[in-house]
Amino acid sequence: MGEKILIISDNNNDVELLKGIIEPKGFDIEWFADFDEVRDRILEDSYGAIIADYDLIGDMAFRWIALLQENRSKSCFILYGEKVKADSISEILQKGAYGFVPRNLLSERIYDTILGGLDNRKAFIEILKMIDEQRHVNETLETEKEALGIKNQELGFINRLSSEVAYDLNWDGILPRILNSGLLTVLEPTLLSILYRIGPDWNLSLHASKNEINKETLKGLKRDLVGRYFSLSEEKIPLRELALHLYPTDIKVSASCPIPFSKPWILPLSLAGKPLGMLGIVPKDTEAFRRGKEELMSTVSNILAMSLENAQEYHRLKEMTVTDGLTGIYNRTGFRDFIQREFQRAKRYNKTLSLVMIDVDGFKPINDSLGHQAGDYVLRELAACLQNCIRKSDIAARYGGDEFAILLPETEMEEAEVLVKRVLRNLKDHAFEWESERIKVEISLGISTTDELKKGEGEKELIQKADSRLYIAKQSPDFPYQLSRVA
Repeated sequence: MGEKILIISDNNNDVELLKGIIEPKGFDIEWFADFDEVRDRILEDSYGAIIADYDLIGDMAFRWIALLQENRSKSCFILYGEKVKADSISEILQKGAYGFVPRNLLSERIYDTILGGLDNRKAFIEILKMIDEQRHVNETLETEKEALGIKNQELGFINRLSSEVAYDLNWDGILPRILNSGLLTVLEPTLLSILYRIGPDWNLSLHASKNEINKETLKGLKRDLVGRYFSLSEEKIPLRELALHLYPTDIKVSASCPIPFSKPWILPLSLAGKPLGMLGIVPKDTEAFRRGKEELMSTVSNILAMSLENAQEYHRLKEMTVTDGLTGIYNRTGFRDFIQREFQRAKRYNKTLSLVMIDVDGFKPINDSLGHQAGDYVLRELAACLQNCIRKSDIAARYGGDEFAILLPETEMEEAEVLVKRVLRNLKDHAFEWESERIKVEISLGISTTDELKKGEGEKELIQKADSRLYIAKQSPDFPYQLSRVA
């Protein structure tokens, strides 16, 4: 008998379609539409996957996901449907559902989604197994105090890492979060690197223990990681397109480095047999590392692979729903999601988050005199100017109409002012020409930071402060932007 799969749906056509796809692959199918029976059924760990029609169960999906998590169920939860908002999809994925398949793509994607979910489930079972084994060690191996201490450290690290990154959908700072989880307490890596892709962009995050790495060593590391990835996926990664992220940020890449680097130990980050990225480690003691850390690093790679797949899927869905159709930058929905997440991250790590609100001066006369197509052109060009001025970690969005916003993580007021001045210079030098006619485009800006907020205030107040300063700036033509010291 194959893996058991539970289908929750009252649509006979859907059920027959799913059975036609899944049963020939050797899966054992059960089907329920009665909610009274479903609650008990979904807690049976015998199910590898639970596939539910969101159009039928609606917000009950959140209660069932919570129920599965509370009972440490090993079943992966997959939803499909069509009557669902983009915001709901994002929230469902963040709460713990493995995936969401649009109804019109059910026949194309459901089988691959099931395979990915089952592999995700397998990794989760390995984590639980390690935790259970460690609990047994704590109860029985009292005499092996040194080994027990090491295992306790590893367990604590695994628990912290799983909590920190398992459902984290933003991989921009993945390496610092791994280190903050305590990796350096259980390993002594001379060098740690992660190769991964979010959307179309390939990234290499790198940590060196001595804050220095030889240029040739770095080239060799890139070749090793990219080459190993190609051997597994047959996908080439152009080295020139690989974005390098160094941590700490003051790592020196020098022509000569006194620290010898041996060949890295490379583990694939993969799910359902599909490689998603690579984890590369250069330990201080290679032999000791290989003797005692294989199981630990296998678990780490599984956790990171689960997190990376979630981040990639979230990015794909978000790109479909949070991009402004006119300018190509984030829309108001995307901005709202980002400011909520970045505000919480700034609060958690005690970092400053700055916000710049922007409004085009005299935009209506442009539309009235030259037409709405000219106005659309101005908004597209302005969005491009903003994108050219910000860092990769910053977020530019069309807040609505002719109003824009820039979110600046880990940025003080003074640094935000530098960016504002750069935007104004860029805008002044930019030629806005529509059908051979030069258009004068000016903007007003307001800036706020989380450092100014009172206890209990949130992103709403951060936006209000920037908005109020934007209003003051619009009334003061000689001062195109406003800071806290003048507002």
